[in-house]
Amino acid sequence: MPAIKLDEASVVAIGQALLSAARQTQPRLYRGVSGYLLTRSLNDAAVRAALFRYIDVLPQLHGSKHTAQHLKAYLDEADSDGLLSSLLRLTARPSLAWLGTLQIKRMARNFLAEENAVSLAAILAQLQTLPASVTLDAVGEAVLTDAEADAYRDRVLWQLAQDWQGQAPHLSIKLTALTPRFDPLDPTGTRRRVFARLAPILEAAANAQATVTVDMEQHELKELILNLFLDAASTFNDSRWLPAIALQAYLPETSADIQRVIASSQKLGRKLGVRLVKGAYWDQERAWAAERGWPMPCFTDKPATDAHYEQLTALLLANTDCIMPAIAGHNPRSLAVAIAHAQAQGLNNQQWEIQMLYGMAEPLRDAIAQAGLPLRIYVPTGELLAGIAYLIRRLLENTASTSVLRQTYLDSNSDAALLAAPQSSESVTVQTFPATLPLSDFSQATVRGDFAASLAELTHALPLQTLNESEDLYISRSPQQPERVIGAHRITPLHELNTIIAEAQAAQKVWVRQPLQTRLAILLKLADVIEQERHRYAALQVLEAGKPWREADADVAEAIDFLRYYVAQMQSLAGAHRTVDFPGEQNCFSYRPRGIAVVIAPWNFPLAILTGMTTAALVTGNAAIMKPALPGLQSARALRTAMDSVGIPAALCPLLVGGPELGHLLVAHPYVNVIAFTGSRSVGLEILRNAHTPQPGQRHVKQVVCEMGGKNAIIVDEDADLDEAVSGIIASAFGYSGQKCSACSRVIAVGAVAEQLLPRLIAAAATLQWGDPSDPANDHGPLISASAQQKALDYIAIGGQEANMVWQGHVPLYEKSGWFCPPTIFADVKPEHRIAREEIFAPILALLSTPNFATALQIANDCDYALTGGVYSRLPEHLATAAEQFQVGNLYLNRRTTGARVGVQPFGGIALSGTGVQAGGPDYLKQFMWMQTVSSNVLRRGFVPDSR
Repeated sequence: MPAIKLDEASVVAIGQALLSAARQTQPRLYRGVSGYLLTRSLNDAAVRAALFRYIDVLPQLHGSKHTAQHLKAYLDEADSDGLLSSLLRLTARPSLAWLGTLQIKRMARNFLAEENAVSLAAILAQLQTLPASVTLDAVGEAVLTDAEADAYRDRVLWQLAQDWQGQAPHLSIKLTALTPRFDPLDPTGTRRRVFARLAPILEAAANAQATVTVDMEQHELKELILNLFLDAASTFNDSRWLPAIALQAYLPETSADIQRVIASSQKLGRKLGVRLVKGAYWDQERAWAAERGWPMPCFTDKPATDAHYEQLTALLLANTDCIMPAIAGHNPRSLAVAIAHAQAQGLNNQQWEIQMLYGMAEPLRDAIAQAGLPLRIYVPTGELLAGIAYLIRRLLENTASTSVLRQTYLDSNSDAALLAAPQSSESVTVQTFPATLPLSDFSQATVRGDFAASLAELTHALPLQTLNESEDLYISRSPQQPERVIGAHRITPLHELNTIIAEAQAAQKVWVRQPLQTRLAILLKLADVIEQERHRYAALQVLEAGKPWREADADVAEAIDFLRYYVAQMQSLAGAHRTVDFPGEQNCFSYRPRGIAVVIAPWNFPLAILTGMTTAALVTGNAAIMKPALPGLQSARALRTAMDSVGIPAALCPLLVGGPELGHLLVAHPYVNVIAFTGSRSVGLEILRNAHTPQPGQRHVKQVVCEMGGKNAIIVDEDADLDEAVSGIIASAFGYSGQKCSACSRVIAVGAVAEQLLPRLIAAAATLQWGDPSDPANDHGPLISASAQQKALDYIAIGGQEANMVWQGHVPLYEKSGWFCPPTIFADVKPEHRIAREEIFAPILALLSTPNFATALQIANDCDYALTGGVYSRLPEHLATAAEQFQVGNLYLNRRTTGARVGVQPFGGIALSGTGVQAGGPDYLKQFMWMQTVSSNVLRRGFVPDSR
């Protein structure tokens, strides 16, 4: 049915009646001590931020000393001398810290009900007097372990089993809380896992004749959540329960989603419910989009969201024959529009309803109820720790400058302003953070399909090169299926080396004489060529390097980023740079290419690092001789083929294939000027020794850019957000099976946090799925070679002798095929143990414990390596100390230690991890050039020319 066009005057009249009744009292949150704190904080943004940070960390703090310490630290950072800050400082003492804790708990209970029968019965009875119905939400979002998912399922079942005092049970659930592996890249596996826990809930819901509403979450998961909801409505097609879903008005695509729900309802022959909300993840969506280089999925203009909300309200209320609409919100204008539409459609109270949040806008809630309108209250239940994210969202909603509640009750906006029709200044969203190439969004079915097609096509084409038994060949094999040949390449005869280098010298002279812009244009074209077939390049890494889909895609994106970033950097380095001129003297410097660069690249980032080092050499005017690690050879071949297509001469950038002897000869060759190396410490130190020993005929000092791995530590402080810490450690330690030089291999737990951290780490690790990465259901794959596998197994045996193996994962293919290693966690590790000191390059994690943060830093720094390090802490003093004293090239605070982005987090180590030069940073290209300073005397017999 088409929506009815409303008379604006009727909307305003309804809204004025609501406001007249709602302005009689203040919402409870704005009253008393908590009201004073919040209202005073509105005029001091720094204190407001400090207060919210304190609330966020409070559940993780134990004891008055820590509680007072954190509040004082946040207030000190706020640097405010206002009245509110002074009052809060009174509770920033151990003797009075309990006052702050008590007040926060009271504030939380404004929004969050205790999860027990007595509390729920009281709330149900209270709300029925309005009258209002209830929907219960066992508060909690994404879970990390199967035990947490089981607990969430059991909480939902418990809610269904309560005495609902005569009303039909009504629940709100989050599908992400039903499995720790809720992944759009694996929709089939996610469905299986979700439905295993959803089935008993829906069976109980049918028996209780309940409504079950699926809450919507972040945009990346939206399509999967919607698909699972419609699948569940079809699979569990029992008319005794009503399926419903929450949809968000701040997404421009929600109109199409509602139309899809309507079509599904008509196909199923049963009503489906839709709860319309504005959307609660705007700030997070903005941050996630920026980090990944994706477009902002939401409207960036609030009036645009409000206008869209009104359009969607009209659509829902015009289709009550197949949809049960729930219009959720606290905006008098939005609710007046909904009421006007319901009246115009002649709807009764059984055909639609208004939903409002527990503890929000009680005067408006009461006005709705007194008007005889259908009202339901969304009541979250749970403990403070699980509900802290929910509490923060509610506080933000009540205090933001755009909050209609603040505008109504605190800012005292006029009725006309509050009820004015929203005037949007935009119709579409825009991409605002194009710093690096966006990663592939595998939540989109088209992206998954394109990648799968590239992988299938490439697999069908194997082997990629014909095997010629008359030549000395290197055979590339798949680490997950060693019997599968990926391709072959002729091994470079050592006697050809002098000829190759002579040809590179000649080609370099031609290359450097070309105009700079011509050279840069060729390299930008190379980036475009790789981007056009990025899925094929990534699929090759899945087959050859055993990389899961996301890891492979990120590697290709990084290669493209290196090309474009170094081209941009060279633009700024080119030409003459003036220093200081004196009367009669001009001074400047410029950069010149060194000559021939040898690029010795690793296998673990077979395209990204090879492309980055090679681009750095070429963009600065050098020749680049590529010697990739053999397990990454096919990616190197693909790069060389792309170079052919854009006209980079093979002589200028030849691809050489061979083992250590070839590398040794290249490093020692007298005509080589630069060696760029990424790999093991032993090889790197040998390169440094050999490169700095002049050979006969050598008339220059060789420059070595060397990155040699790490033994990286993450410190988990006593106040850490364990949800973030556990997920960050798991990603850092086990991503690409631990085969990253940036991978976390040591966790240092401070104080009593180890008792909470270790069991959650073990349980979270147990949810990972290991297997052939060609299948996107497997998020972890094999090690790169049989020797790497044996080395890892040897270290597991060493760890078993030194420490306590507390967990080892199951790898189905480990005993059948492939170079797999069972992921392993050791506890009770001492700093002197080998598994705490030696680089292993495998999914093996060592957990150390320490009494305090200072000792944790000492242990982290007591290491030969110094590449990456991480700290999870919410105490500003500890974060500042780490930034000053944690001696690593890349320090990550409250985030994973892997995934550096070109130009965003320049990457490289110190100590025995590298020479202190960071790839993808502003100083990297200078290593491939020498600097010449020119001083010119322009004074002529007393005449000083104009130097401008």
